[in-house]
Amino acid sequence: MSELKSAWEIAQEKANRLGKLSAEEKEQQERQRYRQIGQVLAQKWLDSSQRLDMTAELNKHEEKERALIKQAIIEHLVEAIEFTPIQGINSAKRAIEAIGSLGSELQPKAEEIGQFVQEYEMAEQKIRQELESNYRETLHQLRISGTAVDAINIEADHQWQLARQRLVEAFAPRLNDLKQALISTS
Repeated sequence: MSELKSAWEIAQEKANRLGKLSAEEKEQQERQRYRQIGQVLAQKWLDSSQRLDMTAELNKHEEKERALIKQAIIEHLVEAIEFTPIQGINSAKRAIEAIGSLGSELQPKAEEIGQFVQEYEMAEQKIRQELESNYRETLHQLRISGTAVDAINIEADHQWQLARQRLVEAFAPRLNDLKQALISTS
């Protein structure tokens, strides 16, 4: 009759058959763990209404770990910088702010990206105002006026969506170049 074994004993036997992790595999697991920590910190920054002190959070870890975590934070925040509707632009601004707070070596690139995002916002606002003005003029010619004209929903308009898409396509290559330069700076 065979001897009954506990689940732990069975698992231990399987682990022994598989062998131990190599130093490279252990290091890779550690890097992955620190990348996850960095991604969580970056997401906390983006999701929280309160400002997270990234430097204090990084200082909770050893210097070797800090570099990996910081790199993961930067990469996650850079992904959040996109030309999307208003909520996305605000998220991009928060990401830029967080990146700038991670170190003085990152501030010039973060400021450059911030200025570029502002240029995009101004171009988008100009297109929005032109389209709204055209719609108001059309409505005025049709003798439609009053409070019904005050709130034009430009977001639902096909012309707005096309104009915005063309604007994003024009700005996206430069934004991607700036983001890559920022990642290589870190």
